[in-house]
Amino acid sequence: MKKKKKHSIGFYIGVVIMTAGAVFMILPLYWMLISAFKGQSELLQMPPTMYPHKWVMTNYQRVLDSIPFIRYYLNSLGTSILNTVVGVLTSGLIGYTFAKYRFKGRNFVFMCILAFMMVPYDTLMIPLYKLMAGMKLTNSYFVLTVPYFVNIFGIFLMRQFFLDLPDAYLEAAEMDGCGHFKRFFRIALPMAKSMMSALFIYLFMASYNSYLWPLISVSKRDLFTLTVGIGSFYSDRGTQTDLIMATSVMMIVPIVIVFSLAQKNFVEGLTVGGVKG
Repeated sequence: MKKKKKHSIGFYIGVVIMTAGAVFMILPLYWMLISAFKGQSELLQMPPTMYPHKWVMTNYQRVLDSIPFIRYYLNSLGTSILNTVVGVLTSGLIGYTFAKYRFKGRNFVFMCILAFMMVPYDTLMIPLYKLMAGMKLTNSYFVLTVPYFVNIFGIFLMRQFFLDLPDAYLEAAEMDGCGHFKRFFRIALPMAKSMMSALFIYLFMASYNSYLWPLISVSKRDLFTLTVGIGSFYSDRGTQTDLIMATSVMMIVPIVIVFSLAQKNFVEGLTVGGVKG
């Protein structure tokens, strides 16, 4: 019989700390979920209840009756998916170019691009808005998508990955007659699947949760994203916490689904980035 492996005290302390951390992170989600099934009076009750004493199943329907939630949902999902797909593709193309092609001023141009990461995003919104307004592109889906098509962090992340991709694979493909784009799409891109999955989740969450830019660039309610729509709903009915919780639960569903589908590749991408970065 195999002897059971004895763990040190440090191991058990680590388990306790990680368990406490997991509970600490899950508790707000649990509280939001159960609060969506409570009545307003029970939410204001002190001390608070850890589960609904009376399950209220009408909060979600009341939200759908109060605001065009489905419209906001489709706006957020449509723009976020488009922004993410294009953002991942442009990050891969630009990162691959800086990693595998030699041209004059390559490092200088890349350093200039990275310098923009040091500029707070909020300071760029005013000139970006004036540019969009001057082109009469505000209050359109264009303004909710195109500014997200290029992501500097994504470029940096993909460049770091492609730097460690052996040139032998690309040289062998070139000898077989593959052109530049074929080498990228058939060789480099499939090998970067894990890293791109991590980037996909990052960009999707950034676009889906974006609030300030949609708020200042769109004023038509038909173009509101979920964040702006919920913010407007909160300002109108800030005291109705039960409805706010119900909208929040419905809002996080796409993020949970995306992360669940890409979880394996996401963890692999973080591992690869941690080892190679």
